[in-house]
Amino acid sequence: MKIFSGSTNKRLTEKLYNHLEEILDHDQYLFQDLTIEKFADGEILPKFNKSIRNQDVYFVQSTLGSDSIMEVLMVADASKRAGCKSFNLIAPYMGYSRQDKTDHIRSSIGSKVIADILEKVGISTLLTIDLHSSSIQGFYNVPVIHLNGNIIFIDYLKKSNLDNLCILSPDQGAVKRAIDFCKSFPTATFAMMNKKRIKPNEVHSMELVGDVRGKNVIIVDDIADTLGTIKKAAKLVMSHGALSVRAITTHGLLSGSALNNLEESELTELIVSDSVEGVLDLDHLKLKVISSAPLISKTLIALNHKKSVHEINYV
Repeated sequence: MKIFSGSTNKRLTEKLYNHLEEILDHDQYLFQDLTIEKFADGEILPKFNKSIRNQDVYFVQSTLGSDSIMEVLMVADASKRAGCKSFNLIAPYMGYSRQDKTDHIRSSIGSKVIADILEKVGISTLLTIDLHSSSIQGFYNVPVIHLNGNIIFIDYLKKSNLDNLCILSPDQGAVKRAIDFCKSFPTATFAMMNKKRIKPNEVHSMELVGDVRGKNVIIVDDIADTLGTIKKAAKLVMSHGALSVRAITTHGLLSGSALNNLEESELTELIVSDSVEGVLDLDHLKLKVISSAPLISKTLIALNHKKSVHEINYV
């Protein structure tokens, strides 16, 4: 097993290295023995500095934007040409997963396009966390290890010792994720939002379904982008008598006016993982980042020893 880092997750890969170093022999893997050069016009040229012939290559790279996707494709091609046994993509955040179906008769299905391209360059396995829709796994004809992002946050929330919990789904698409979260908090109640969206990042209306009065509410979702929806949800929840409201989102994209929305929101705390490295550079009192490295490293150890990942992925 040889583990390499792309441009988007260097610090996460270093944490993976530290976790794995405690358990695996150093000879079983390499870390960052890959150089990714860029020409002045942005053209990408990856080079492996040591032989990877007949090795299982694991490449850590969230596909956040076009450059990171192109980097994956070029590294995959370089791996194949260098004679690797398999090329396995660890994409903590899988971009374009919000395009899992056509919402318009003349729109694209971006996640299907990405799946086709990755298969074309010869990936052997995709390991990712909290796809926007689990049905995206069906776009791939290679194994997809779809990790449950809830596991990253459960210990932190338990240590917070919050009483009267209510787990809230911000929309219909997140209901399964929120219900799954409830398994670790048997006394928690459940509520959800019914929202109508005009276009990406813009919600027309929102209504609360369920009772949050006197509750410490936890909004559970997969992506925090501009935080416009979560800001509105937090305001609505507090207006219905909640004691506090927090948001747990696996992927903290935090684009555009996200930090302003966080500051102005009634959120006590926004808790995200480090699947998108940019959140590690943000400094905000309401922002808490929890590493996904323990979850990924346990999965890699199971794969290295040819064991099942089911128990690791079960809440």
